[in-house]
Amino acid sequence: MSVLPLSTENYQNVAIRDIKLGMFVIAVTKQKGDIHFKPGMVSSEATCRSLQSMGVLEVKIDLTRSKHQQETLLENPESNLAPEEQVQEIMTPTEKKESRKQAQKLYAEAKILQTKLLDALKNGEVVDIAPLEAMADEMVDSIFKNPDAMIFLSRIREKDTYLMEHSLNVGMLLANFGRYLKLSRQTIKDLLVGGLLHDTGKVMVPDEILHKPGRLTPDEFVIMKKHVEYSVQFLDKAEGISSIMRTVAANHHERLDGLGYPRGLKGLELCLISRISTIVDVFDALTADRCYKKGMQATQAFHILLQGAGTQFDETLVKQFIKCMGIYPIGSLVKLKTGKLALVIESNTETPLQPVVKIIYSTTGQHYLDVKIVDLARNTTEEIENVVHPKAYGIDISQFF
Repeated sequence: MSVLPLSTENYQNVAIRDIKLGMFVIAVTKQKGDIHFKPGMVSSEATCRSLQSMGVLEVKIDLTRSKHQQETLLENPESNLAPEEQVQEIMTPTEKKESRKQAQKLYAEAKILQTKLLDALKNGEVVDIAPLEAMADEMVDSIFKNPDAMIFLSRIREKDTYLMEHSLNVGMLLANFGRYLKLSRQTIKDLLVGGLLHDTGKVMVPDEILHKPGRLTPDEFVIMKKHVEYSVQFLDKAEGISSIMRTVAANHHERLDGLGYPRGLKGLELCLISRISTIVDVFDALTADRCYKKGMQATQAFHILLQGAGTQFDETLVKQFIKCMGIYPIGSLVKLKTGKLALVIESNTETPLQPVVKIIYSTTGQHYLDVKIVDLARNTTEEIENVVHPKAYGIDISQFF
C-alpha cells in the first residue's frame, strides 16, 4: 500500500495553555530543559498538567488524528459559526424563483469550469483553482440563500458526464452539509472546492477500467484505487490548496473500521472532514445513474448508510446527514395516495414527512397534469405514499425545476 505524505497544513503549533482534550500531539516545539516525549492523544486534564509541569511551552498537533475538532463541531456547532450565517434568509415566492434561476446559472457555469479543469489535467497542465474558488464563493452564497435550489440541481444528471457531475454534486452536498452543521463559511467554501477536486485523479485511470460495465477484477481495483493518490499529487502541485480541500481528496475512501483506502486509516485517525467526505461521496455514488447501473433512490441510499453506521461511517454524522437532506430529499419523485406524482421542491424542517411538492402527473390517467405547488403540511387531502423512480414513468425531472 502506498502511503500519501501528510501536508504541513495538517499540522498546527499550539501553546500549552491552549491545549485541548482530544488533540494528538506529535512533537514538542518549545520547552524548558530536556524533555523525553512520546507522541499521543491528550486524553485527560492530568496529561495537560503533566506537560506543563515538565516545562513544555508549545506542541505540534496532527489535525488529521485529533478528535477535539470533531467533538467541538458536533457538540457546540455555534462556536464555528459567523453571526451573519446563523439565520437563513426568508424569501418571497418571487425571490425564491429568482434564486432558483441564479442557482441554475451558477450550476451551468460550474459544469463548464469543471470540464475545463478535467481537460487541463488530462493534458498534463497544473491545476489553477482561482476560477473554482471565485465560483465557490457565489455557490456558497446561493446555498445559504436557498439550499433547496442547489440540492435540486444535484439530482439532475446527464448521460456520460459522471465524473464531472459527481465531483460537482459532492462539492455542493458537502457545502450544504457544512451549512447544516453550522461550520464557518470558509470551511464550507473549502468543502465545496474539495468536492470539486476530490476525484481529479480519475483522469489518470484508463477508461476501460473507469467505465467498465461490471465488477472490477482485483488487479483492476488496485489501479482504480490509485486515483486518490493521483488526486493528491495534483493538489500538491496547485497553489491555494487548503488542508480541508486536501483532506477531502485524500480521505474520502477511508472507513472508520480501517478497511478503506489508500492508507487504511481508522477510528480517531479520521477527522470530521474525512468522515463527512466519506458519507457524501458514497451517497452521491449510490444515487447516480451509471452506464452499467441505475441509480437508487435517496431513501435506499440512506438505508445503506445506516447499515454501515458505526463500522464504515460515523453514526452520528450519518443521522445528521439524513436530517440535513430530509426524509424526502429535494428532487425526489413521490407518489401521493391519490395516485398523483409530485416532485419534492422544498423541505419542511418542522414537518419532514410533509414537504412542499409540485404535482405533475396522474398515474391513474397516465398523463401530465397542470402543475400545482402544494405544501403538504397545510393540505389535508394529499399524503405521500412512497418514493418512485422517474424512469419508471418516463419523467425527466429537469424540465420541472
